[in-house]
Order: sequence, then structure tokens, then C-alpha cells
Amino acid sequence: MSMKKMIAAGALAFGGLFTLGVGMAHADEVQVEGGYSTLDACQVDGPNVEIAQGDANYGHWDCRQGGDGLWYVWLSS
Repeated sequence: MSMKKMIAAGALAFGGLFTLGVGMAHADEVQVEGGYSTLDACQVDGPNVEIAQGDANYGHWDCRQGGDGLWYVWLSS
């Protein structure tokens, strides 16, 4: 294998690993503290929830029911 082909193969492999890492970084989720007794109450607050650090990293939200029967806001990127 020529030196140019080895360098090109190495660059492609590195690019694939870098892309994989970026994809995994965007899959983050965080559960916001506090629970709601109803889905409706959770959905009213959901669009307005902010967190202290990294708030701009999370552009989506949804409400999920926990094992305790309460509803929680989850933020995802």
C-alpha cells in the first residue's frame, strides 16, 4: 500500500470515529427536577423549563410518567 493510500485510509477512519462521537454527543437527555401530578400540568410547564447549565444544548422536551405515577419533564438535544 502506498503512503498516500495509507494516509487517506487513516483520515477516513479518523473521520468516521469523529462523526460517531458527534452523533453520540447529540443523544443526551436530562430529567428536570420536580414532578407533576398530571400530564396536562407537565405539558403546560414543559416549553418554559430551563436548566442552570447547558440549557442551550437542549432544544426538545417531553413529559414522561415515572414509576411513582408523577410526570417529569425530560430535555433532549
